[in-house]
Amino acid sequence: MTIPPLTPLLRVVNYHNTPASRADAYDAEFAALSARYAPVNEAVLAEYLRTGTWPLDRPGVIPSFYNGYRNNHDVARPLLEKHGLTGWFFAVTAYSSCPPEQQVDFGASRTLAIVPGEYEDGRHALSWDELRALDQNHVVASHTRNHTRVALDDPARIEDEIVGAQEDFTRELGHPVRSFAWLFGGRYGENPVADAAVDRAGYHFLFSNFAVQRLPKAAG
Repeated sequence: MTIPPLTPLLRVVNYHNTPASRADAYDAEFAALSARYAPVNEAVLAEYLRTGTWPLDRPGVIPSFYNGYRNNHDVARPLLEKHGLTGWFFAVTAYSSCPPEQQVDFGASRTLAIVPGEYEDGRHALSWDELRALDQNHVVASHTRNHTRVALDDPARIEDEIVGAQEDFTRELGHPVRSFAWLFGGRYGENPVADAAVDRAGYHFLFSNFAVQRLPKAAG
């Protein structure tokens, strides 16, 4: 099942870097979201997509944080919790596994922007310890293994980005994650090779630029 575009019941608000210099702006944004919308976790999303009935007394909001930046944990997380929101953190597993001294180069080759001078120790990616902490009260999700756009006719690369990322999450978190987002917003149903890899990885939900989809695994 796919959430229709611009549904009044659910809003997905996308973020990438959340630097400390903009903390006051995020504080105000999260306060405004919390005043109008209810927090949404994977159980709420699953019920909505399974039944077509919205289970909350207010429309919901999913603040989504892409690419696995450290400042999502340090800046966004405490503000989300201050305002009672559930954040969805779409991490890039190889970025989190990358040694800090290599992260700038890793990011530069994979369209992962950093805030210059933000962290003196050179670590700009979420660590696995931080992802495990986020996994307790928020949602950790997959945004591929390497944050690279792969040709959809390259099964080996597709397998690595989709299934390989899930293997990383399962090893580091102790369980697979349920939600996945491609680069550049691809939807389930557009490419059978990619769809098969998503199915093998066992994801339940796919986020794209214009929809949130419930995947066949979730129906099993």
